[in-house]
Amino acid sequence: MTTRSHDNPRLAPGAGQARRSARRRGGRRALAAGLGAVVLAAALTACASNTAPGSGSKKKSTAAPSTKAKAPKGPFAPSILEQAWKSAPVTGDLLRTKLLGSWRTDTALYVGRGTGITVLDPVTGKQLGTIEPPEPGMSPCGMSDGLSKDGLGALAWLKGDPDSAKATCDHITLIDTRNHNTARWTTTVSAELLGGKPLTDDTTRLGFTGDVLAVMTGNTVVGLRSDKTTAWTWKNPGVRPDTYVLNWDMAIGPDRIAVLLGTEHGATWSYDIATLDANGKQLSATPEPMPTPKDGSIDLVSAAPMTALVRPESFDHTTPPELVTFTREGAVARRIKLATQDGPATISQFNLLGRAERYNIQLTDTTAYVAAGDSLSMDGAPTQVAAFDLATGAHRWTRPVGEAAQPRFAGADDDTVYVLGGKSISDMELYAYSAKTGDRTKISTVKAPDSLFMLSSAIIDYASGSLATITTGSSPGPGVFMFRAPSS
Repeated sequence: MTTRSHDNPRLAPGAGQARRSARRRGGRRALAAGLGAVVLAAALTACASNTAPGSGSKKKSTAAPSTKAKAPKGPFAPSILEQAWKSAPVTGDLLRTKLLGSWRTDTALYVGRGTGITVLDPVTGKQLGTIEPPEPGMSPCGMSDGLSKDGLGALAWLKGDPDSAKATCDHITLIDTRNHNTARWTTTVSAELLGGKPLTDDTTRLGFTGDVLAVMTGNTVVGLRSDKTTAWTWKNPGVRPDTYVLNWDMAIGPDRIAVLLGTEHGATWSYDIATLDANGKQLSATPEPMPTPKDGSIDLVSAAPMTALVRPESFDHTTPPELVTFTREGAVARRIKLATQDGPATISQFNLLGRAERYNIQLTDTTAYVAAGDSLSMDGAPTQVAAFDLATGAHRWTRPVGEAAQPRFAGADDDTVYVLGGKSISDMELYAYSAKTGDRTKISTVKAPDSLFMLSSAIIDYASGSLATITTGSSPGPGVFMFRAPSS
């Protein structure tokens, strides 16, 4: 694999199963003869209706980036941030141009989509190159949640047509971002046979815990060392051949891995969460059951701190969502109702490739921050930011952001949460809220970009005075807007 200059032609990428509610990633498929009838029928029925029978939704999910940074030594951001550059418009097969993920280093911003991995200069926005697949005819289908401490990233590739029933996202490449984006190695990580037949998947989840790359398949999690050797393998409990247990999602922390399991019971599903340590050892004898409301959903949010989100069905606007916290051993510690005096929290979601999602939730070791209120309300009521104590479940405070604003979290430390509030078509304000009291301070104005973009569907990446907004959807238009202090 090489990092190909953008001046050279790129390899053309190829042009996805039951979902708990309306946005499950496209398809974990069992290609068995006896088993296949059960699995594939369920998958095709869910894809056709876009809703799985029974409770819960089955989609890949991660929270919006939630780093536990120490308090900044200086101002979080310059007093003015203005558009420094915007990237070229997103083009290609609309089914594949959704965001897969992003990495940021001191010298590069990596933006992954199903159509390819682009490397941008964070200062100028110039395209520095692309990361090419290990074989012709492959397209990206997985991207690690961030880089290792040594600057290593991982990509997963799918060969052939992603819409094929035989699509398998099982080729894994380790990328060294500190060494010209060279590929250290490529290997294949496949699910164990189920009923004597292979499981296939057109997307995958992967990330680093310590020095090990964890790769989730349909029924295993495999830990790979940087030299490509296997450190450990964990297999989910499994069941008899006429039913099955699948790994639906994975959240990865420095020393914990959470795996969301879905078990098929005829026309219904049940959900459990298994917690592994950094050595791939399951910490409790049985996974933790996760009851969910009828037609609602259960989604992993983070493994550090370990949390999950329980949401009512999409048309229920009165039942508050719940944030579930866990002990280090993976038992449920607390279920926190995300309700305020202004009504239930409003959990915005951002759809990524493979129907993966991130959520507008900001976490620290002690606190969860969510948005409340309707930014489209006709009565002009201001949207809110609310803080909840993770240890006690107590609602600490609720504070306004602004009328018709869309509060988005830009980061947090032990003392402060940083919130970007704006209307997308006008200047946006960046506020700092005290973690203890909710006292608000305006710290920066983000000048409106020179073209319309939807803040509500963009991933926010803030670091060292530079604010990147990366569009997640497949609509034509610039893929990245970069804001920083004026140069003069």
